[in-house]
Amino acid sequence: MTAMPQNTCSELLDYSKLPSQIRLPDIIGYTSKAFAARSNPSHLQAEIESYKWFDSYDIIPDSKRQTFFGSGLGLMTAMCYPHAEPEHFRITLDLVLWLFTFDDMTDAGALDDVDKMKLAIDLTMQVLRDPETPTPKFKIAAALQSCFNRMRSHSSLSTIRRTIDAIHFYTQAILQQKINRVGDRIPSIDEYIQLRRDTSAMRIAFVGIEYALGLELPAEVHEDPIVMELALAGNDILTWANDIYSFPIEASRGDTHNFVCVAMWNLQLDLEGAIAYVDRMTRRRVQEYVESRTKLPSFGDGLDLQVAQYVQGIEYCVQGFLDWTFMTPRYFGADTAKVKETLLVDIICPVALDTPIVVEA
Repeated sequence: MTAMPQNTCSELLDYSKLPSQIRLPDIIGYTSKAFAARSNPSHLQAEIESYKWFDSYDIIPDSKRQTFFGSGLGLMTAMCYPHAEPEHFRITLDLVLWLFTFDDMTDAGALDDVDKMKLAIDLTMQVLRDPETPTPKFKIAAALQSCFNRMRSHSSLSTIRRTIDAIHFYTQAILQQKINRVGDRIPSIDEYIQLRRDTSAMRIAFVGIEYALGLELPAEVHEDPIVMELALAGNDILTWANDIYSFPIEASRGDTHNFVCVAMWNLQLDLEGAIAYVDRMTRRRVQEYVESRTKLPSFGDGLDLQVAQYVQGIEYCVQGFLDWTFMTPRYFGADTAKVKETLLVDIICPVALDTPIVVEA
C-alpha cells in the first residue's frame, strides 16, 4: 500500500493523481461460495406494469428515461426476491423504483441543498405515517404514497411499522450524508460504517423480505443477537462491495461518501491500496456471516421455517445484487460485459450534476 498525503477532501478525487484504470477484486468469486442465487419468474410481467405505473408520475426527465428504465431494476428485484408471490413482487418492485429514484436525486444533485432535502424527507415521511394525507405535489412522494397504501392493504401492522422505521433511518442517514458533503467532511471509518448501514437502504430491503414472503417475525427474532448480526453482516457485504463497484461513477460526481474514499482519507492510502483494504474487510465480513449462520438458534417449530426463509432472503439480496451489478449498464455502461470478464474498469471523467428540482408540498 502506498501512502498518499492529502490536505483537503477534494484532493482525494484529483484526477491528475488517479490512475486511468483500476482492477476490481473478484468479490463475487468468494460471495458466491457462501450465498445462493435465484431469480423470480414473475418479473417480466410485473416489470411492464410497474414501469408503466411509475412513468405515469413523469418523475424521470426525458433525457434519462431510457437509462433509468433500461437499467434492469425489475431483474434486480427478481434476483433479490426470487420467491415473492406476483402481487407482492409487483409492489416490491414499485418500492424499488421509488427508492432508486430518490437515492439518485440525493446523489446526482437534484436535491442540491440541506433545506430542500429536509423538506423532501418531511413530505416522504408524512405520506408514510398518515395514509389520509393529501397527495403531495412532490411527485416522488406521491408515487411512494400510491405504493405504500397498496402495501398496507395486505401486510401486517408490524411489517408496515418496520418499513416506516426503515425508511426513517434511511432518510435521516442520507440527510447526514448531505450535511457531510456540504461541509466537505469525510467521517472516520467507524462512523462511516454505521452511517452506510442506513444510507444503503438495506433495512428497507430486508423488511421487504418479510413483506414479499408474507412472514410474521416477532420482536424476539429481530432482537436476537445472531439474527441481528446476520442482517448487519449482509448489509456490510453488499454495500462495501457496491462502494468498490460504484467508485468510478461516484468519483466522476465528486462524491466522497464511499468506503474507498473514506479508507484513502483516514488511512492515507492510494486508490489501489484503499480498494484492497475494503476488499479485505468485505472478505472477512463474509467469513463472519458464515460463522454466525452456524450459531442461529431455534425459535420453535412455529418460527424456524420463517427464520430460515428470512435468512435465505438476506443471502438472495446480497448475491442477487452483486450478480446484477454485472448485468446492468448502471455502473459500467456499455463496458459491463468486458468489465465482468476482465475486472478492469476505466476511471470516468468528471460529469455535470443533475439540474436541481423544486420540492413542493
